Amino acid sequence: MNLFFHDYITEEGFNSNEPVDTDLDTALDIFYELNDEENNFFGLIDDSEKCIQFMFISEDNWLVDIPIPPDFNNNIQKYATYEECVALIKKTYSDNKVTSFLDKPFMKEEPKPHKNEGRWSVFD
Repeated sequence: MNLFFHDYITEEGFNSNEPVDTDLDTALDIFYELNDEENNFFGLIDDSEKCIQFMFISEDNWLVDIPIPPDFNNNIQKYATYEECVALIKKTYSDNKVTSFLDKPFMKEEPKPHKNEGRWSVFD
Protein backbone atom coordinates (compact mmCIF):
# COMPACT_ATOMS: atom_id res chain seq x y z
CA MET A 1 0.00 0.00 0.00
CA ASN A 2 1.34 3.43 -0.91
CA LEU A 3 0.99 6.33 1.49
CA PHE A 4 1.06 10.11 1.21
CA PHE A 5 0.45 12.77 3.85
CA HIS A 6 1.17 16.33 4.83
CA ASP A 7 1.36 17.95 8.25
CA TYR A 8 1.15 21.73 7.89
CA ILE A 9 2.64 22.35 11.34
CA THR A 10 5.80 20.28 10.87
CA GLU A 11 5.85 20.68 7.05
CA GLU A 12 6.56 16.94 6.82
CA GLY A 13 5.01 14.58 4.36
CA PHE A 14 5.15 12.48 1.21
CA ASN A 15 3.78 14.01 -1.99
CA SER A 16 0.76 12.27 -3.50
CA ASN A 17 2.64 12.14 -6.81
CA GLU A 18 5.43 10.18 -5.10
CA PRO A 19 3.74 8.07 -2.42
CA VAL A 20 5.83 5.71 -0.30
CA ASP A 21 5.21 1.98 0.10
CA THR A 22 4.48 1.29 3.79
CA ASP A 23 3.19 -1.46 6.03
CA LEU A 24 0.21 -1.04 8.36
CA ASP A 25 2.28 -0.30 11.47
CA THR A 26 4.20 2.48 9.74
CA ALA A 27 1.01 3.93 8.26
CA LEU A 28 -0.70 3.97 11.66
CA ASP A 29 2.36 5.57 13.29
CA ILE A 30 2.26 8.37 10.70
CA PHE A 31 -1.50 8.86 11.12
CA TYR A 32 -1.19 8.91 14.93
CA GLU A 33 1.57 11.55 14.72
CA LEU A 34 -0.37 13.99 12.52
CA ASN A 35 -1.00 17.24 14.36
CA ASP A 36 -4.55 18.49 14.85
CA GLU A 37 -4.26 21.21 12.24
CA GLU A 38 -7.04 21.99 9.78
CA ASN A 39 -6.35 20.53 6.32
CA ASN A 40 -3.64 18.09 7.47
CA PHE A 41 -4.16 15.00 5.38
CA PHE A 42 -3.25 11.34 5.03
CA GLY A 43 -3.96 9.04 2.10
CA LEU A 44 -3.51 5.52 0.83
CA ILE A 45 -3.25 4.31 -2.77
CA ASP A 46 -3.78 0.64 -3.60
CA ASP A 47 -2.24 -1.38 -6.43
CA SER A 48 -5.08 -0.45 -8.79
CA GLU A 49 -4.42 3.28 -8.16
CA LYS A 50 -7.60 3.75 -6.11
CA CYS A 51 -7.19 6.22 -3.31
CA ILE A 52 -8.73 6.93 0.08
CA GLN A 53 -7.76 10.13 1.83
CA PHE A 54 -8.46 11.61 5.24
CA MET A 55 -8.39 15.35 5.97
CA PHE A 56 -8.51 16.84 9.48
CA ILE A 57 -11.44 19.25 9.80
CA SER A 58 -11.78 19.80 13.55
CA GLU A 59 -11.46 17.89 16.81
CA ASP A 60 -12.46 14.25 16.18
CA ASN A 61 -13.89 15.20 12.79
CA TRP A 62 -12.22 14.04 9.58
CA LEU A 63 -13.38 14.20 5.97
CA VAL A 64 -12.89 10.81 4.33
CA ASP A 65 -12.75 10.98 0.54
CA ILE A 66 -12.49 8.40 -2.23
CA PRO A 67 -11.81 10.36 -5.44
CA ILE A 68 -13.66 9.18 -8.55
CA PRO A 69 -11.85 10.23 -11.74
CA PRO A 70 -11.92 11.60 -14.31
CA ASP A 71 -14.03 14.63 -13.32
CA PHE A 72 -14.13 14.08 -9.52
CA ASN A 73 -17.74 15.29 -9.38
CA ASN A 74 -18.96 12.08 -7.76
CA ASN A 75 -16.33 11.52 -5.08
CA ILE A 76 -17.47 9.33 -2.21
CA GLN A 77 -17.23 11.37 0.98
CA LYS A 78 -18.17 11.00 4.63
CA TYR A 79 -17.24 12.60 7.91
CA ALA A 80 -15.65 10.25 10.42
CA THR A 81 -14.24 10.26 13.92
CA TYR A 82 -10.58 9.59 14.58
CA GLU A 83 -11.31 5.98 15.60
CA GLU A 84 -13.42 5.42 12.50
CA CYS A 85 -10.50 6.64 10.37
CA VAL A 86 -8.16 4.21 12.13
CA ALA A 87 -10.64 1.39 11.45
CA LEU A 88 -10.83 2.36 7.74
CA ILE A 89 -7.02 2.44 7.48
CA LYS A 90 -6.80 -1.03 9.06
CA LYS A 91 -9.56 -2.33 6.75
CA THR A 92 -7.82 -0.93 3.68
CA TYR A 93 -4.63 -2.77 4.63
CA SER A 94 -6.40 -6.01 5.57
CA ASP A 95 -8.38 -6.00 2.28
CA ASN A 96 -5.24 -4.84 0.44
CA LYS A 97 -7.45 -2.44 -1.54
CA VAL A 98 -9.52 0.70 -1.24
CA THR A 99 -13.21 -0.12 -0.90
CA SER A 100 -16.27 2.07 -0.56
CA PHE A 101 -17.63 2.63 2.91
CA LEU A 102 -21.15 3.48 1.75
CA ASP A 103 -22.55 0.13 2.85
CA LYS A 104 -21.45 0.86 6.44
CA PRO A 105 -22.98 4.16 7.58
CA PHE A 106 -21.09 5.40 10.59
CA MET A 107 -21.84 9.10 10.50
CA LYS A 108 -24.64 10.98 12.13
CA GLU A 109 -24.12 13.89 9.76
CA GLU A 110 -23.96 13.75 5.98
CA PRO A 111 -20.92 15.35 4.41
CA LYS A 112 -21.11 18.90 3.21
CA PRO A 113 -19.27 19.87 0.05
CA HIS A 114 -15.71 20.72 0.96
CA LYS A 115 -13.40 22.74 -1.24
CA ASN A 116 -9.97 21.16 -1.00
CA GLU A 117 -8.29 23.88 -3.08
CA GLY A 118 -6.20 21.20 -4.75
CA ARG A 119 -4.01 20.88 -1.65
CA TRP A 120 -4.48 17.23 -0.89
CA SER A 121 -5.80 15.28 -3.83
CA VAL A 122 -3.73 12.43 -5.17
CA PHE A 123 -4.72 13.65 -8.62
CA ASP A 124 -3.10 17.12 -8.36
